Amino acid sequence: MQVKPLRRSPVPFRLAGVALLALAHGLSGCHGSGSPSAPSTQSPAPPAGSSPPAPPVVSGISGFVLDTGFRPIAGARVEVVDGAAAGTSTTTDEGGRFSLAGTFDGTTRFRATKEGHVAATQTWSCSDGDCSGPGAARPWVGFYLAVLAPSVDLAGAYSLTFIADSACPDLPSEMRTRTYGATITADSSPSTPVNTAFEVTVSGAPFLGSLSGFEIGVAGDHVGFWLHGGHDPALVERVADSAYLAFSGVASASVTASTATITTSFDGWIEYCVMNSEMGQTYNCGTSNRTGEPIPGRTVERAHCESKDHRLILTRR
Repeated sequence: MQVKPLRRSPVPFRLAGVALLALAHGLSGCHGSGSPSAPSTQSPAPPAGSSPPAPPVVSGISGFVLDTGFRPIAGARVEVVDGAAAGTSTTTDEGGRFSLAGTFDGTTRFRATKEGHVAATQTWSCSDGDCSGPGAARPWVGFYLAVLAPSVDLAGAYSLTFIADSACPDLPSEMRTRTYGATITADSSPSTPVNTAFEVTVSGAPFLGSLSGFEIGVAGDHVGFWLHGGHDPALVERVADSAYLAFSGVASASVTASTATITTSFDGWIEYCVMNSEMGQTYNCGTSNRTGEPIPGRTVERAHCESKDHRLILTRR
């Protein structure tokens, strides 16, 4: 499992840098290839005149501290700011993970600090809407700390190329290299440090549903690419009727303001899938949502290529 950014909806634990990314994403539900997340539900409003429900209370919190480029931060201090456990603190391990004992309600705030980074304070989250009772989801808190150095501005128009690892021979030759258009825009939220969070919108081909983009995090001159971390696909090209090419994984690189082309390893999977019929709006190449194993008769062809040595090339136009 891996961890991803909270500023826009995190998850993670394949801790080699981007592992935590999945913790946040993973905590909100780690699914296999194409398994859609369960729809969120809203609690009904309390009857007029009734008292508002008490804030949820949980025992113990785990979480992670990453920089805005999705790299785990070791040795960061995490402290409980208020409540019964105020003043309790711990430090993150080599993978940026931490845990805190105590009882925390929905208003409890936590603060993360690390030399060379901008401190952050926030409350905890629940991965599945309810963290109370037996078998409930796990409470967690994740931080993405900006570095003090200015971050590189990546906004603009690009071409984006994926090249499959030559050690994965099952993909059809015409699926091994794919090039698309890409537009990168900065997150303009007032709470997001300048040039640390970007959205990539991919174009130049038909895509499945909303699976036509991914996120980039930047910390100084470090760039992290988050394509759902090897869990569900972030990009799915519809290459023909009932035929699809999906991408999921992570990548990183060092850049400067003058960098015109980023070429780096793409660690994840590329999958070519031919179905008996159209998929609809969510990706699932005939596999079980419970086990991830193929279901006989659901697909005509499935070629799955997982590697740390795929290539990602991003070239500014």
